[in-house]
Amino acid sequence: MEDQKTECSENSSNISDMGGAKGFVCHYRFQEGSSQFIFLDVDQETGGVSINNPLSFSASSYLQTIASANGLLLLSGFGENQLIYHVFNPLTMRPETLPPHGITGEVIRSGLAFDGKQYQVVLIHAFKDEENGLGPLPGDIELEIYSSETGSWRKRQPFHLSFKVEEPVSEFTELNTSPLFSNGAIHWEINGRLLVYHVKDDRCEVIELPDFPEDTMTFRRCLWEYEGRLRYTHTDFEGVHTWNLLKKYEHDVYLHSNVYDSEKFRWALVYTIFHKELAKQDLENCPGNQREPHYIYPFAYGKDSETIYLQLPGIVVAYNTKTRSFQKVCRYEFPGTEFNCCCFFPFIQSNERHQKNASESLQVGEVVDLPLKKEVNSVSF
Repeated sequence: MEDQKTECSENSSNISDMGGAKGFVCHYRFQEGSSQFIFLDVDQETGGVSINNPLSFSASSYLQTIASANGLLLLSGFGENQLIYHVFNPLTMRPETLPPHGITGEVIRSGLAFDGKQYQVVLIHAFKDEENGLGPLPGDIELEIYSSETGSWRKRQPFHLSFKVEEPVSEFTELNTSPLFSNGAIHWEINGRLLVYHVKDDRCEVIELPDFPEDTMTFRRCLWEYEGRLRYTHTDFEGVHTWNLLKKYEHDVYLHSNVYDSEKFRWALVYTIFHKELAKQDLENCPGNQREPHYIYPFAYGKDSETIYLQLPGIVVAYNTKTRSFQKVCRYEFPGTEFNCCCFFPFIQSNERHQKNASESLQVGEVVDLPLKKEVNSVSF
């Protein structure tokens, strides 16, 4: 275990300040049970992307990407009695498989925190049944936390924190919002609220989300960071909306408003990408009937280029929030109508040499075709 911990954080300590190359990873899951990961670097000026072949890899087992944090990936796969969790560093190509956890019920969310030296994996369990009136109430939250420093799990049950989760959403539902590690905390969206676990302080808080869609299983959502503050993006029938989480000193502006409640509403709308704007674009891989809200998935943001990335069936589009212009950045294949077999996740890595060379060779407006079943490094999990 000690050797694995060293390998997993090796070559990652220099990106703990989020100063590495920005990009994202495309994860294919195939019907026969194999997986393929294609890493893409983002040109910080144009917003275009290029394939990072040295980091890309395949696996013979079926894997689910759960989270990324400062150069590490949290993956899960099937075990005999429970999901198996892996922490993976693409620079070393050596996954660390975590020991079994102690949660006997369903894990409704999980996340990864990494400060460049040590990492923590956090699992969330919601109780379904009351235990003789003495134990946790139905809907109460329990955390189980793995630390690479100790090599073991520990339990943490926040007091007076309940989500009333009647039907927990499992790890293998692709419509889950990817967790975000930002400002020393892991953030999850659960049933219209934001659960925040502050790693260093070992405490939780709950924040209401703005304009949450009534049908929580239909519309796509993502969490991301911009200039040190949390942003939340969601899709509805009108468009794709992005909100800023207000800081405490900003609340004073709204104190005299009869409708403002700093405990229940702490957000300000930044901008909206209207569906009618997207409908005008010439997207050859995406039929008109597949541009409906449940097919539009905001998944990443490029801070330097002020660009938000939207996944649609067969194509990824970059939207420049400053110029309000669209750019097609990559095409991908997906069998039949199985849109969710290919998912994109933001990723930060320290291979800046490749990112620089790729940026110099990438032509503005060039659309990258992602290889399907490409010959890449093979990793065993």
